[in-house]
Amino acid sequence: MRRCATGLRSIPVFTSVEAAAFGENEFPDTPLPLVTEWILAAAAAGQLEPHAMSLCMVGPSGIPSSRILIVKDIDDGYVHSATPADSRKVLGIAENPHVSAHFHWTSVGRQVRIVGTAADRGRTASEGDFAERGRGSRLAAHLHRPGPLADRQEVPAAFERLGAAHPDEVPCPPSWTLHAITPTEVEFWQASIDRVHHRVLYRRDEARQSAWRHGLLWP
Repeated sequence: MRRCATGLRSIPVFTSVEAAAFGENEFPDTPLPLVTEWILAAAAAGQLEPHAMSLCMVGPSGIPSSRILIVKDIDDGYVHSATPADSRKVLGIAENPHVSAHFHWTSVGRQVRIVGTAADRGRTASEGDFAERGRGSRLAAHLHRPGPLADRQEVPAAFERLGAAHPDEVPCPPSWTLHAITPTEVEFWQASIDRVHHRVLYRRDEARQSAWRHGLLWP
């Protein structure tokens, strides 16, 4: 089979990776605080939007669907994101809560892969998330409509009307939904210039759900 000469193979990779020690023996007992630490380290290294995460779901038909989300909060147990209840993401989670998430930071040559289940955090948590967002983000949340858009010019006009209607506080839409991923597996990956990459995998202990086991993987 003849390949087309697209030039993709000539694009350099790992150009920003430093030959630094991975610190395999310095990993904590639980993975999510380290995910936050890696996000902040990527931000300090100049990575744009380091809290952007790819979320993948699989519906009843078996067809996968993915999108990029901004993660607003990570705590010891959950990875949080929010969106309207009638969005494709939320509807997909309702059909199948098993999800996979992925962070990629080219500035530091790192990736994190998360597998787990997603669930609605409830109305109080959803309203709390909405209240902490910027005004533009809160107004834009009211622009969501299911179905196609006939004319793009309708969007800025609607946004302007929303700003005029809510000059001070912007109410939380009833459909705004905060979801949280409960991880069962977290993998940390760091590139090496010699391509002998570093990997550490965390798995939740099935016998003790609050405990984690972690170990090294082959590159």
